[in-house]
Amino acid sequence: MNTTQETEPVYCSEGIQILRAPVLSSGGWERRTVTDPERIDELVDLYEDLGFETTTTGLDPSSFGEACTSCAVTACATYVALFTRKPVRSA
Repeated sequence: MNTTQETEPVYCSEGIQILRAPVLSSGGWERRTVTDPERIDELVDLYEDLGFETTTTGLDPSSFGEACTSCAVTACATYVALFTRKPVRSA
């Protein structure tokens, strides 16, 4: 007899807030990714080579939910969110 119940997966990123996200979005910035800080420089270079402006911000550890365990506390708290936008041209 199989007593395993199927449940929907819980993803660590559900409910995690990105610092400054509402302000950045209202300024025309688009979130591209969240990644380890050791990888962010190459992504910034890539998007800038493609002609985008870039900015980064951290995650809000106080928004980490119940699905987040010690790995999120130690790893995700240092993750960086990358935002881009097309250059603003002055008239």
